Amino acid sequence: MGPRVEVEFDEFGWEALTDEAHRQGVTVEELVVHAAMYYLADADRGRFSHRVPRGPGERVLADKARRQA
Repeated sequence: MGPRVEVEFDEFGWEALTDEAHRQGVTVEELVVHAAMYYLADADRGRFSHRVPRGPGERVLADKARRQA
């Protein structure tokens, strides 16, 4: 077993996380691990994400910006 990390979320964050995990058909733990790996992969390329979209409209804009990069 690897290192253990504990993360705290506010109500908005926890709801968004559980909703997305349910939508993808994975556990919250699996989603968090995947998100961390994705974030760290971007760090190797010097492309840290500094802000998480807070709503569906922002998520669409973030996806478009990512595809254009």
